Amino acid sequence: MSFKARRSALAVLVACCTSATACARSVAPTVAQTPAAAPAPLAISADARLLEMVDQRRMDTALVDVLLAERNAVLRARTALAIGQARIRLRYPHLRQLLLDGDTAIAANAAFALGIARDVESVPALARAVAGAPDAVAREAAWSLGEMGEMGRQVILQSLGEGLAAPRRESPIALRAPAVRAAMVLATVKLRNAPMTVVTPWLADSSPEVVRAAAYVVARLRAPAGVRAIMSVATHRDEEVRQSVARALALSAAGDSLGARARELLRNLLRDSSERVRVNAAQSAATYGVALADDLQPLWRDPARNVRVALADGWAAVAASNTERWRQAWEADTMLAVRRVLLQHVRRAALPLFAQVEIEWSRRSDWRYRVAALGSNERGAPIDSGLARTLLNDTDQRVRREARSRLGLRDSASMAVNVGPRNPAPIPRALEEYEQLVRRYWSGTEATPRAYVETEQGTITLELFGADAPLVVEAFTRLARTGKYRNTTFHRVVPNFVVQDGDIAAGDGAPEPPFTLRESWTRRRHARGCLGLATAGPDTGGSQYYLCHSTQPHLDGGYTVFGRVVDGFEVMDRLVQGDRMIEVRVP
Repeated sequence: MSFKARRSALAVLVACCTSATACARSVAPTVAQTPAAAPAPLAISADARLLEMVDQRRMDTALVDVLLAERNAVLRARTALAIGQARIRLRYPHLRQLLLDGDTAIAANAAFALGIARDVESVPALARAVAGAPDAVAREAAWSLGEMGEMGRQVILQSLGEGLAAPRRESPIALRAPAVRAAMVLATVKLRNAPMTVVTPWLADSSPEVVRAAAYVVARLRAPAGVRAIMSVATHRDEEVRQSVARALALSAAGDSLGARARELLRNLLRDSSERVRVNAAQSAATYGVALADDLQPLWRDPARNVRVALADGWAAVAASNTERWRQAWEADTMLAVRRVLLQHVRRAALPLFAQVEIEWSRRSDWRYRVAALGSNERGAPIDSGLARTLLNDTDQRVRREARSRLGLRDSASMAVNVGPRNPAPIPRALEEYEQLVRRYWSGTEATPRAYVETEQGTITLELFGADAPLVVEAFTRLARTGKYRNTTFHRVVPNFVVQDGDIAAGDGAPEPPFTLRESWTRRRHARGCLGLATAGPDTGGSQYYLCHSTQPHLDGGYTVFGRVVDGFEVMDRLVQGDRMIEVRVP
């Protein structure tokens, strides 16, 4: 199929989508041709008013119209993004028009904004952008089509060549840049029952970026229909492709028909040069139980700490009631993060092993052992009420609180440790404060300040995206500079996923300080080493943050990326749950 024919095919699809959305939705309001009059003169910059609008989620259409008429392309690009961030529905039609803007940054921001707004009426316009817009715009348009879910399904599947014998040559996106092809493949992960027949051909793409995307979709969905195809890239040179292969080969996806081949591949992946591949391989191999026990056993000597944590997580399926295997594992690794998990498994299974361990831990000087003795983060396990009562008066507040929690004693005194009431919305600021942020991050020299996370494993150097998420970066740097980020623990570490810290209230994942941060969605992606704002739902950010071990596309557009690791990746990889964060420094 020629490029002209591909464009024609997509044009027909756009016409169909236009008709469908017209039937499904009411006609969008027409954008006024003449911009609204500018607000009364105030000694406050337009940028500051824009930042305030986004922070307070205020639908200031008059301000938006004025700013979109500005000659300053950077300001117009920020305004396009702000329309989606603040959910200004009346200006979604204007975003569709901006997809054709001659400035790529403006058009790309508009495409992304339509995705975070989930404006399904924009599906035809986004389809046109995928077909003919510059690469940066088309990539964001493809991502946004995925955010539309089922309403974007028809465009996504036809763009990827559904029904074509050679989709990598004949599909409408065949000649697009790898970033566009990869984004369209990733869009399928948001569909219900994503069709593997459309995804798997892209595992043979010439670009590692596209192969990575296709492998991620198969692995993320644990799709049995994609397992046979993903086996063909088990030795791919791209590490993240192999990570996805290892993840996809779990027994639940491979089943009995492909189980033997999956086990053979997993044996090789357990010895991969990348510790992140070995983490995923250990997790999948454990689903086969005793069948791969002998292959997993050597991992207890793996130099990567999180490989051993992942092994401990799945050891119950491997060792079952074999007490000798449990003893071997216990003796092989003395790290608390590993032994805590092993002990939880043993107690849940009521195995006659490791008697008196909790008593011994309860007498340790390190408070982390005393909390572990109480079964911290353990669900459904028997409670040693006697031990919990013994630690009710412990010298460390974190131990006391865990002891009370285990006994069901949740009174106001035990829960009010440096924790004030959380506000449901950001605290209103004076406009002058927004202007200060603009001068600092948008007009000054702090667009990308540095931060240094000192841990007991070493130092991680971060670059902060002040120009992209000024409100979040301001809060992070303020907490660091006032000494709030000191002597906490990494209370959540999921191997080859995230490292989470920033609980300045109690050091173990409990409620945070009395302020709330809204999401600051930008086109920054969840790549390896990204720094993100941890939340418990929309617009519930506080002091907690996370670092990603590996690329996590499913988090894009759902959480704020406000920085990235520039040095200390090996330190990030070494951290396990319970490791101490000494201090975050921001010069």
